[in-house]
Amino acid sequence: MLSACGGSSGSAQALLQETFSGHTQIESGKVNLSFALGATGSSAASKSLAVSLNGPFQSNSAPSGAQASKLPRFALQLQLSAGGHPLQAGATSTGSALFVELAGTWFSTPSATYTALEQSYAQATRKASSAKVRSTFSSLGIEPGRWLSNPTDLGNATVAGEPTIHLTAEVDVPAFLADVTKLSQAGSTLGLGSVPGASSAGGTLSPTVITELAKSIKSAHVDVYTGQSDHLPRRIEVNASISGTPQTKPLLGGLSSAQLTVKLELSDINKAQTITAPANPQPPTQLLPALQQLVGVLGGSTGSSSSGGTLEPLS
Repeated sequence: MLSACGGSSGSAQALLQETFSGHTQIESGKVNLSFALGATGSSAASKSLAVSLNGPFQSNSAPSGAQASKLPRFALQLQLSAGGHPLQAGATSTGSALFVELAGTWFSTPSATYTALEQSYAQATRKASSAKVRSTFSSLGIEPGRWLSNPTDLGNATVAGEPTIHLTAEVDVPAFLADVTKLSQAGSTLGLGSVPGASSAGGTLSPTVITELAKSIKSAHVDVYTGQSDHLPRRIEVNASISGTPQTKPLLGGLSSAQLTVKLELSDINKAQTITAPANPQPPTQLLPALQQLVGVLGGSTGSSSSGGTLEPLS
């Protein structure tokens, strides 16, 4: 009855807490993640960014025990459009090997790469695994329940065929950015490099940068769709308006204002997923030349040959 007519703030808060701090782990399913940054201004087209990531995933072990931190199996596809440059890529983990897809061609990666990723994943999840209450999101090093406030129950909705309850909430921006810096630290651990303005402590955002970024986010709210019966998250949408300050413009690529939209949708939760290695992948020795050629195309280096040049980081 509360769901049908819009529940009280107390019941909505309890439901939000159960969604992000419940004991039920999400061990498998399909993920669909999209990120869009719509810029404004004379050079908006060249600074717009859209990213989508989707595919199945499957835990490689039980949620407890010696194998709890093994790298999950997954088969993910990435689509990216940055400043008018499209990119398609993929990654598949079979539980013992990692494969990367670039421009429609699959490559196997060195066994040392998979071992390093698995060790980094184990390190990132070790703290969460030892906690008394371990949720799926805390295993990732983030706690959405800490940066969502004043939730409201908007009633029932259907997401990917599943009945859900639609909640909306405000965002505590400093707490949200504190979780962002945890993710940036994890990215640094995985060898993805540090973010602009990062401190020397593992690539995390400095307190000064967090404060300045919080000032630039003028409004933000979150829509959460949680399962009616199991209270597991089915869809999370974040919308924010950003107005750059002189201090944050370098962090935002020079943008003066932008609209940020992030959507995460989970389906087939805790249903077995079939993930297999790609057929006939190219050997690891061919991966670096392919990356060099791809970076050259994205950077507009049409005059360079596929065998020359050096690999530069994407900006």
